[in-house]
Amino acid sequence: MSAPISRRHALAFAALSGAAALAPGSAEAKSWTIAFVPKLIGIPYFNAMKEGLEKGGKDFGATIIYQGPTTATVEGQAEFVQSLINKHVDAVGVAANSPTALEALAAKAAKAGIVFYSSDSQVDGPDVALRVQQTDPKQLSYAVIDQLAEQVGKSGEVAFVSGGPTATNLNTWIGYMKDHMAAEYPGLKLVSIQYAGEDISKATTVTSQLLSAYPHLKGIVGVNSTAVPGAAQAVLTAGLSGKVVVTGITDPNTIRPYVNGGTVKSVVLWNPIDLAYLTVWGVVQILEKKPFSSDNKVPNLGNVKYFPDSKTLLLGPPMVVTKANVSLNF
Repeated sequence: MSAPISRRHALAFAALSGAAALAPGSAEAKSWTIAFVPKLIGIPYFNAMKEGLEKGGKDFGATIIYQGPTTATVEGQAEFVQSLINKHVDAVGVAANSPTALEALAAKAAKAGIVFYSSDSQVDGPDVALRVQQTDPKQLSYAVIDQLAEQVGKSGEVAFVSGGPTATNLNTWIGYMKDHMAAEYPGLKLVSIQYAGEDISKATTVTSQLLSAYPHLKGIVGVNSTAVPGAAQAVLTAGLSGKVVVTGITDPNTIRPYVNGGTVKSVVLWNPIDLAYLTVWGVVQILEKKPFSSDNKVPNLGNVKYFPDSKTLLLGPPMVVTKANVSLNF
């Protein structure tokens, strides 16, 4: 006598038995449900990731659930992850607000047979099935500091404005930025690191305070997508465009008016739409029990490297955004 079929498996069987559309990268569309919880919803960067997730879902046969808090808090993110585990989705992932706070939920998901993954900002621990990384963090961080040094003249006081103080990716980047400054640009003096969450207006306020506290400040690095436009607005309002350099890590849509207006010359990023698209592809590979190679041919993205020791897919090298390419729509 065969074992009873669970409701979840019955639904999956019914979906597969129907008229399934063919999708790139798989012979037949699957009924996978993949959930993603960003640091917060409603900002351009994560809106772009949502677009990439939905594109990947369409191409690789997955239903995408995109939910998250309206402020970048560990507690808010954890509530959404727990809710999605309770709904028995096939996979749930995050752009983590903390590298360690979600480890217990990763273990809970794994115990329930749910694939737990992280993308953009990673989660520590053995129960994370996949990590999807934007670019090599050292290359990214070095590129930002190289842009800063080129514009400030390799010496002077500089400050960093970051997002959440526990964000995995942001703290990793800050560490590499400090290392690169010390090794290659000893004339640059880091006078302060301030945190503004994922909030442009808070970044503007924090930067205004930095400009008052350090009247000789020559450069500001925004370490996340909302810090750079916030810093740029503060510099513009203070009448210091062209005198205080603003650079960092953000998207073209967010920084475009400041680049076109001359307050910002360059920023560094990757394509968050591609990052999310790669995330869906990678999660579907795991759900379909297809092993990764060291080099993977991903539809629409080309060659993508996989690092088994950290279970990481790496999107590719960083991109410098200037006036020449700031029209990119993401």
